[in-house]
Amino acid sequence: MSEVPPTVRMRLCMEDILRKRVPLFDGVQRLLALAEEVPQLAGDRDVRALTELLGTVDHLAIGPAREHWEREALHRQDRELLELERRHADGVSYACRRLTQTLDRL
Repeated sequence: MSEVPPTVRMRLCMEDILRKRVPLFDGVQRLLALAEEVPQLAGDRDVRALTELLGTVDHLAIGPAREHWEREALHRQDRELLELERRHADGVSYACRRLTQTLDRL
């Protein structure tokens, strides 16, 4: 059985992000991990923009890191996380649509 190429996994991840099947920053974190497996995306402006955006939530628990936080701490920081998700949802959607076009050209 052959492994699913990272570009296909990226497309699936972006679909999950755009359809809001995953928390926004969890999806972005996963997408960027997949993008690292595609050398042609090194230096891509949308990957760079998403990386910078993800850096703005370094202080918050996203993805697997949530398992290591206490419930009370998660509750306190989730308000901020939700506000940041609302604020950046359009920008992430735009970057995902552009990345899809970039993947079409690879």
